[in-house]
Amino acid sequence: MLAKKFRLPIQNWLKERKRIIIRKSDFFIIKRSDNNLAFSRFGVVISKKVSKSAVKRNKIKRIIFNFIRLEKLNKISGKDILIIISPKTAELKKEEIEKKLKILLSTL
Repeated sequence: MLAKKFRLPIQNWLKERKRIIIRKSDFFIIKRSDNNLAFSRFGVVISKKVSKSAVKRNKIKRIIFNFIRLEKLNKISGKDILIIISPKTAELKKEEIEKKLKILLSTL
């Protein structure tokens, strides 16, 4: 799991940000904004439309946070990144989720 200081406080994040860059794919929507910190923060939003089962939703969230931790993406300085999961993602396997996320994050 990702350390707490690298997690994005999602509740207030959208209210305080002015310039947000958005990237979309069939499986994810990524919103990026700059912050004044020496590290990046990541947040994941996954709704019940993805899966009714909380176990499945939490598994997808853990896959994404673990991918970020292992790829050392939090070492990039000064970015807040919010990842919104679309319902099609529930059909993918772990390797496919990581591959598609890596492709989309490389465009930021």
